Amino acid sequence: MAKESYNDLIFQLGDLARDRLPGKPTCPRSMDRVYRAEEAVVARRDELAALEQEMNDEDAAYSDFLAEQGEERAKHAVIVKKWKKAVDAIDGKVKELRKTLASRKAEKRYAEDGLVKLEKKISDMELTGEPPDKIELARGNLKKNRLQQMRLGRQLEDLESSLASALTPVPGQPGAAGILAHKRMLEMEDEAEERKLDHEHRMAELDQAIAAKEEQVQASEDYLDQALFLLGEDVYAQRINDAQLAPFYPRLDRAQ
Repeated sequence: MAKESYNDLIFQLGDLARDRLPGKPTCPRSMDRVYRAEEAVVARRDELAALEQEMNDEDAAYSDFLAEQGEERAKHAVIVKKWKKAVDAIDGKVKELRKTLASRKAEKRYAEDGLVKLEKKISDMELTGEPPDKIELARGNLKKNRLQQMRLGRQLEDLESSLASALTPVPGQPGAAGILAHKRMLEMEDEAEERKLDHEHRMAELDQAIAAKEEQVQASEDYLDQALFLLGEDVYAQRINDAQLAPFYPRLDRAQ
């Protein structure tokens, strides 16, 4: 018959002692470590579940957004089709304007990402004790980038205002209903793009947070296993009198 594993038996003993000894005079003080470890496991698992629920909620909200957009788009499409000639005439005039606006929006997003990275770089430079002249140079670049972003923001506002004016029909203009419906569909395209980017960014953040939390859960579970093992060693060392624990002692004697 194969020799039993000492470590496996000690762990089994500690696991059983967790159920048998709480509240009894013979309960070892090492049981407190088990309690704390169990609380940590529950807390980390709850935190993980909350993050997973947040991811599910975000995914559901994005699906609802797409569904609502689909319904609204279908209604506007009917009106646009009815006034196609008027809409095509306007669309030809604003095509380049929309292209420029999309390009500026992409530049603004890139600039915003750059600011975040530069701010972090400066913070890291301060923490690692980089020479003051290098830090000051980086701060100067940050200030320039912020001013550039502000100018880009004003350009975007001007372009958006120009586009809105071009897509707003004058009173009595033929096909006004189609033009307004087309305007709304274009706005919806922009909303969809922005919401898509926000959704992807948030999902990526949550994915990283969940991965980190899963590691914390695993670490807390490992610590609980260690606590149970140490409890088992204490129980074995003291040979605590218990009908279900006692049969482990001779098996452990032989396993050593």
